[in-house]
Amino acid sequence: MMSRPHGFRRPPLPALIGLVVALLAVGFVSLRNRAPGGPDKDVRSRASAACPWLDSSQPVATRVDELLKAMTPLEEATMLHLRQIDAVVPFEGYTPAIPRLCIPVLTEQDGAAGVATGATNVTQLPAPIADAAAFDPTLAARYGDVIGAEDAVKGVDLALSPTVNIDRSPLWGRSYETLGEDPYLSASLAAPLVEGIQANRVVSVVKHFAVYNQESFRSTAADDAVVSEQAMREIYLPAFSAVVQQAHAGAIMCSYNLINGIPACEDASLIQHTLRQDWHFAGFVRSDCNSIYQQAPAMAVGVSQAKCTRLYDPVALAGAVTSGQLPRSELDGLARPLLSVLFAYDLIGAPHPEGLDDLATSPAHRQVALATDDEGAVLLKNAGRLLPLDLGRIGSVALIGGSGGTPMPAGFGAMHVLPSHPVTALAALRSVLGLRLRYDNGNDPAAAAALARTSQVAVVVVHDVEAERSDRTSLALNGDQNALVAAVAAANPRTIVVLETGSAVVMPWLSAVPSVLETWYPGELAGTSLVDLLSGRVNPSGKLPVSFPVSAAAMPDNTARTFGGVGGQTLYSDGIDVGYRWYQTSGVAPLFPFGFGLSYTTFGFGDLAVAPRPGGGLSVGATVTNTGDRAGADVVQCYLGDPPTTGEPPRQLRGFTRVSLDPGRSTRVHFDLPPGDLATWDSTGRTWTVTAGTYRVYVGDGSAPTSLPLSGSAAVGAATLGAASGPAPA
Repeated sequence: MMSRPHGFRRPPLPALIGLVVALLAVGFVSLRNRAPGGPDKDVRSRASAACPWLDSSQPVATRVDELLKAMTPLEEATMLHLRQIDAVVPFEGYTPAIPRLCIPVLTEQDGAAGVATGATNVTQLPAPIADAAAFDPTLAARYGDVIGAEDAVKGVDLALSPTVNIDRSPLWGRSYETLGEDPYLSASLAAPLVEGIQANRVVSVVKHFAVYNQESFRSTAADDAVVSEQAMREIYLPAFSAVVQQAHAGAIMCSYNLINGIPACEDASLIQHTLRQDWHFAGFVRSDCNSIYQQAPAMAVGVSQAKCTRLYDPVALAGAVTSGQLPRSELDGLARPLLSVLFAYDLIGAPHPEGLDDLATSPAHRQVALATDDEGAVLLKNAGRLLPLDLGRIGSVALIGGSGGTPMPAGFGAMHVLPSHPVTALAALRSVLGLRLRYDNGNDPAAAAALARTSQVAVVVVHDVEAERSDRTSLALNGDQNALVAAVAAANPRTIVVLETGSAVVMPWLSAVPSVLETWYPGELAGTSLVDLLSGRVNPSGKLPVSFPVSAAAMPDNTARTFGGVGGQTLYSDGIDVGYRWYQTSGVAPLFPFGFGLSYTTFGFGDLAVAPRPGGGLSVGATVTNTGDRAGADVVQCYLGDPPTTGEPPRQLRGFTRVSLDPGRSTRVHFDLPPGDLATWDSTGRTWTVTAGTYRVYVGDGSAPTSLPLSGSAAVGAATLGAASGPAPA
């Protein structure tokens, strides 16, 4: 049984009795408990006779028309109000059954890293930021498939996933849920994530639309993002555009915040013009909890469903139709996109059978979790090639860190997932090292230092804490962990620091330790992956999806006015210079730049070719070679520099690909940059335009100039592309 949220109230007894009587009278409740394929043919045939809209041979539009014609205003309004978890339906949210119309209970669950809200027998995936660090769209699709497959087993029809908002500041409490600070990377991974989820007949509810980048004053009118249209189009919207136009996401969740004074769930420019007209979104829009402040404006822009709010009250809404205050056509207009998606995914005729106690996790799913850990880990420092360790011969290892050396396997909040088969660093290392492993929880830096002093190598696992509803107030590690690292490093010069963080942290002890490994929030296979990485069985190949600053004072948005807000407004004064773009334009060196990540081997780059592409844009090719002494993978990255007249940052990511090579082997990589990748947003004409001029191309394995050994250029002519184009993965 799933846990009840704080403030749980049992529904009134008369309501429960009425629901049970209605369900028993029609006998339709059994549909939720059938086999995964849905009801058998005889049952479905009988249901179709009574409810012709269940006939899947008819076009979806026809079925929607039939159902809307049969619905009363109250039944229609009931579909628009999402209820919260209760004693009857223990899911994150649901719409109740309407047996007369053959409509079953339809359920939703949170979880950008697996099935959340207290579900058991599921896979606790690494945080999405780890998936982003892998720079691997194929892995992102597998990650999404695990979410969708396990949701389906548990009886979930709609998954509140993924979170594709930009990680504008590492202080954001939900940084770990994101796909990083770069819009091109986020878009490249968001689309396959959605496709993976929806391949399981689970609707992906992509969130949060849009410009939601902090927890401060959430669900209040004091959270107003003051942002330019150019920044929205070039930075904050590309991932949403990709999930709509490429992955055909079924649903979009509008966000809590205001955008330039208008609540996001009431923003006609955002929902009607950008989402519907420019991108031709055919799915439905729904609210987040308490993100609707006024019912009428939200309905007017087409928000179909509301959750965690007294607004959209079904009785009042139906009464408005009956009294003539609200035209029935407007109610139909809200229900139509919702019903269209439900029919498209056959969730009315064959909802996923309820399986709250069923086993959803599997060895194959845990393998995806492990692959995400292994590919997403980023080697930040490895002086003297301390890593990898020969665990078969090493004399002694001191493991230092809370909770068995895995202090922060998952972030907190609505997407927190419970592990089914957790493997801590202590358990995994002990299985390899036996008595050669010594452990200390790190609570007493002096005791930890004493253990490290008598060990051949010290591994210190430290963490930050990120959680929904609260932003971080500092980039420092929690508690006295910095003192712990300093004490251990002073006691043992062979100290390896393992970070379990949701985004960037500062490292005052960096010069004192030879090796640093970022593993993010690693999920239930944390220990298994750590052994893979420390031993060299897996060569680190992850790249930073966020920039790490030297200090909080030397990073973008480091004032109250630009993060958190003053007087109810947060100024997005950085414009399009978000993340690594800000470091470039400001001339500030980060501690570790976006796209950075070391390896146990080395890679070289050569033979750059840049040429105009037929139909516009550029074609780029380069050769990458493993110049080291062991097999490994690298992420080859392609950055574009616009003509100076555009005012764009010096370099922006426009392509990447993972390559795996044996020592001495080479391969040719290609990047296809269509015109949209060269375009900038023209706010006056509301269109994407390509400026005529010389475009520079940089290729290497990081955003810093030292990581981009290849550069070339080509001349490109001017072009006007339209409102639906723009930089996005092909």
